[in-house]
Amino acid sequence: MSTTEMRTAALFTATDRCDRCAAQATTRAVLLSGGELVFCDHHLRRYRPALTPLTARYEQHVVPDEAQVFVPSPAGR
Repeated sequence: MSTTEMRTAALFTATDRCDRCAAQATTRAVLLSGGELVFCDHHLRRYRPALTPLTARYEQHVVPDEAQVFVPSPAGR
């Protein structure tokens, strides 16, 4: 199982749109291959199970003073 981290410090602008629809993007999936995809909350929930094995990290949009970093521990530790 892949260990991914959730960073909550990425900032999106009004022009950042979901790769599946026209909604405001809230999360960026940075892929192990070096690419990235951005999603609204709805499409992230829909595609996250399939994306997680291919994803190095997720970056979520937050207000700058609420930024935190969440890194889950590797499986089996």
